[in-house]
Amino acid sequence: MTKADGRGRDAAKPRLTGRHPDAQTVVVRLTEPAVGDLREMLRKGDPQVVRWALKKMLQLERDPECGAPLLGGLVGWRKLVIGDRNWRIVWRVTNDETGSIIVDIAEVWAVGARSDSEVYDEMSSRVATLSDSPQTTALVGVLTLLGKHGTGLDATPEPATEATRASTLPLWLRECLVHVVHLTEAEVNALSPAEAQARWDTYTATTR
Repeated sequence: MTKADGRGRDAAKPRLTGRHPDAQTVVVRLTEPAVGDLREMLRKGDPQVVRWALKKMLQLERDPECGAPLLGGLVGWRKLVIGDRNWRIVWRVTNDETGSIIVDIAEVWAVGARSDSEVYDEMSSRVATLSDSPQTTALVGVLTLLGKHGTGLDATPEPATEATRASTLPLWLRECLVHVVHLTEAEVNALSPAEAQARWDTYTATTR
């Protein structure tokens, strides 16, 4: 698996900024710092805000270009500002190829309560430290990882590749092992259904 994209694809296949005219669907993915933002919000005892943030991310599947563009050094990223607490989701629209399938991506880089100046500083730091194609986790995997906080929310699954279609593993389990646990496709393919479930159970037991 390549650290650059977190999905085991060839690192030479770049992820392009902006929507693709031939994209067949839109999926939401989160960078590791954005997943950390959600965990921090739960640690602070604000599960309702996490629930709100997840619902807003689901809206990005329908319109990944909603909200307002950021300016200055953050051209290419967008933000949603909701309510009097200035809660924000910051993301960019990008795309990549999954086998022969092209997908548009709403790639979330930050979630939380920040003023404009704070979100600018936070995002500038993340842009400086993360690669242009950072490791990401599919929203469908994040919902599973967050347990009860993601209950009842259904994200668009990642498109199935030839490997996933041929697998005997449930697609949700395969996606969690690849996008959340960060196993390679080859590692997942080598697991029996019982072994795959055991790996997921072990992971969730140590992260919750």
